Amino acid sequence: MPNTSDTRGASRDPRARRTRALLRSAVLDLAMEKDLDGITMSDIAERAEVNRATVYLHYKDREDLLLDATESTMDGVVEAARACRLTADAHALPDTTPVHLISLFTQVDKHRAVYRRMLGEDGSPRFAARLERLLAQAWSEQLVTGTPPDAVDERALPVRAYFLGGALLAVIGRWVRGEFDGEGEKGMSVTEVADLTWALVRGGGRP
Repeated sequence: MPNTSDTRGASRDPRARRTRALLRSAVLDLAMEKDLDGITMSDIAERAEVNRATVYLHYKDREDLLLDATESTMDGVVEAARACRLTADAHALPDTTPVHLISLFTQVDKHRAVYRRMLGEDGSPRFAARLERLLAQAWSEQLVTGTPPDAVDERALPVRAYFLGGALLAVIGRWVRGEFDGEGEKGMSVTEVADLTWALVRGGGRP
């Protein structure tokens, strides 16, 4: 069966790009209505208004399409992380949680079902590793922006960036799975988790 999934990102065919965009959108829309494990290729084809054979022209299987669709949700999250203003000196950071960090968790919340599935125990290691790397790169860029070159510790920079990226990934994964919610309590809100995360980034114990 024909498959172009290995070259989907490099395709210059506008029709192919448009079809893949429709398929990714269909998956994300369906994820708002049902568990990802219950979404079939037929469901996706019907929602995208294409025939099932067309789906297989672009993706080798459901997991291939699912990974491509879920990776598209990372853009807003990573851009929000990149917009957060960090400095080499954590104690020089403002007390107030950056609006961009709140935006980051808002983006995650928008696709909560996707992140719950992909960052769960039976999720996608590839998805988790890619998001962690992108978050670490975003934090690294912020740590050197506006910091005098002689104040940047080149050896410590990647360690701190990956520490922050990995910690943020862990918080996201457990937040979307409801692991921070007390029994009988309302789930932790976007603002609450952003405030707590920022307090830890700054090195404090509370927001």
